[in-house]
Amino acid sequence: MREVDRRPVPLWMLSPKDEGEINNRHGKFAREKCKDILTAFTECNRGRLLSTGWACRKQKDDMMECMLHYMQPEFREQIANEFLEEKKQLVLKARQENAELQKRAQGI
Repeated sequence: MREVDRRPVPLWMLSPKDEGEINNRHGKFAREKCKDILTAFTECNRGRLLSTGWACRKQKDDMMECMLHYMQPEFREQIANEFLEEKKQLVLKARQENAELQKRAQGI
């Protein structure tokens, strides 16, 4: 592998679509990690209207604490790095396929 291929993709190369995808993955990651707590909050709210505010206060606080923990920047950075690695692999694959196509075209 060439040295150029090993360098990480700079963050400034992310498009708004990429940023949105990273944000979506980050939210999904946090919801997955807090799945049991979110389920408990949902179950507490089932069948309630106005009483939710005081009846489910503990579940809401637990949910907020869990979500805030997993929405920290260090988790987003980890997810962004994973996304960038996926993007880098796609670019490398496309380059490789392009080089193979060029070799075939020259051989014809």
